[in-house]
Amino acid sequence: MDNTKYIALSRQMALWKQMDIVSNNMANMNTSGYKQDDAIFASYLTQTKNAEGFGKVPVYFTQDFGMYKDFKEGAIVHTGNTFDVALHGDAFFAIETPEGERYTRKGQFQLDADGQLITSEGYAVMSENNEPFFFAPGETEITIAENGDVSTENGIIGRIKTVTFENNQKLLKVADTMFENTSGNMMQPAENVRVVQGAVEKSNVDPITEMTEMIKLQRSYEMVQSMIDEEHDRISNTISTYSQLA
Repeated sequence: MDNTKYIALSRQMALWKQMDIVSNNMANMNTSGYKQDDAIFASYLTQTKNAEGFGKVPVYFTQDFGMYKDFKEGAIVHTGNTFDVALHGDAFFAIETPEGERYTRKGQFQLDADGQLITSEGYAVMSENNEPFFFAPGETEITIAENGDVSTENGIIGRIKTVTFENNQKLLKVADTMFENTSGNMMQPAENVRVVQGAVEKSNVDPITEMTEMIKLQRSYEMVQSMIDEEHDRISNTISTYSQLA
């Protein structure tokens, strides 16, 4: 296979990866607390024998460099539900899972049969003391203050643990709205963050932008495929012509 097809296929593979990312963003545009992903690509230069000498140029391939996580804040929508909680500011809720502590901005919480405050996936919401929250069966006047203090008619029972990180890009997405911290990425208690009870943060995906991007990617993929087909026809015709002259 010649360099033209290799280059075109590298571009198609990159476009396919980007299409997967855009499709996942669109699938989660109504998922509370979801942070969209964006693909990062770069030109990969290869020096070949054909590139040596005056007037020759190296071969550039498209390289899948990685993903950029967009952590801009989504719209805050008021629901009136007691256990819906949103965050204003750069911070995450701390959640206890079987795999260890994880972090999310999806604040759609609820109570389980034991009166424990949990996520919609069934994981415990942690307090600043690294303990779960439990409510007595008779407690009904539940309020969550802007600083994260959780109170009932019997007083304060704890403060919701919110944390910030040195570099959010080093967080590993382990689920659509859940993140794991990585080694060397310093974590500390959140400051200048406002907790909003009775509200949720919507996904930060712009559906119109993502739909436009998907259409553009599809057209680009078709253009590259057309180039591959034309190059294949060119080579086939050249071989056929030379074989007839031989």
